[in-house]
Amino acid sequence: LALVDPPTFSNSKMTEDIFDIQRDHVELINRLGELMTPGGLIVFSSNFRRFKLDEEQLCGATIHETSRQTVPPDFRNARIHRTWRIIRSA
Repeated sequence: LALVDPPTFSNSKMTEDIFDIQRDHVELINRLGELMTPGGLIVFSSNFRRFKLDEEQLCGATIHETSRQTVPPDFRNARIHRTWRIIRSA
């Protein structure tokens, strides 16, 4: 099981790289998937409101969006975050 809730954007003096969730999520999830055993579960979340998960680029995984189940029904903004269950295939 891996719970992944990365920042939308990050830059640091400790590294020359800049992390952008929209640009870098495929590499992050695919690299994590390589560490998972078959059937391993990644719960991925993003609070970037314009985020689009690039499902076609995710290797060897079954993907289910679970956003509706993770936002309380009385919460006024249903798009506060988006979540997915990503299960590594055998």
